[in-house]
Amino acid sequence: MTLADEAGVDDVAFLRAVIEWSAERYETVAERSIVAGISNGAFMAHRAGLEIGDLVPVFAAVAGGLPADLAGVEPTHAVSGILINGDGDPWVPIEGGHSRHRGPDGELRGRTYGLTESGQHWRELNGCTGAGETIRTDQSERELSGLGTGGTRVLEWTVFGGGHTWPGVVIPAEHAGVPGANSTMEFDGAEEIWRFAQPLLTSPEDRKL
Repeated sequence: MTLADEAGVDDVAFLRAVIEWSAERYETVAERSIVAGISNGAFMAHRAGLEIGDLVPVFAAVAGGLPADLAGVEPTHAVSGILINGDGDPWVPIEGGHSRHRGPDGELRGRTYGLTESGQHWRELNGCTGAGETIRTDQSERELSGLGTGGTRVLEWTVFGGGHTWPGVVIPAEHAGVPGANSTMEFDGAEEIWRFAQPLLTSPEDRKL
């Protein structure tokens, strides 16, 4: 359970309200929304995919796996996901782990799945089958799933040596040498998220589980 949950804050309801408000005010298409985030924002992106999949056909989680507390949530819609993690991230390790913030009695809390486990969970939820694709460079490796319900796909992207950072963003000089501050300039995270998401912005009717 998050601090927001304990305080009675409904972040999912807030996100839904923002999406619907934007559609009303700016004439965006509510059911073609993409939720993307890093770290805590990545955890929220996973949650949005699970709980408001009617509006979110694609989510992107950078440096943040699926929170274990959400593993039992049964989504109403299949949702495509792009998951990006660095294998040199000391804050949210690529293999998963627990929050650095302990409970009131010192107990571990906030366990998250690693990249592979998170990707596999989403593949199973979406019913992804068939041949996928692996692309490897000297700086990263991408594992793309086969197709799932409504044409959904899951992409797990490992950044070799990558830290707790957004790919394609230059680290300020004052943070050089800080643990987890190393980033890759091989690709721009925002551009690749859009490249992945654009063909997957399908209707909620097609993705209904």
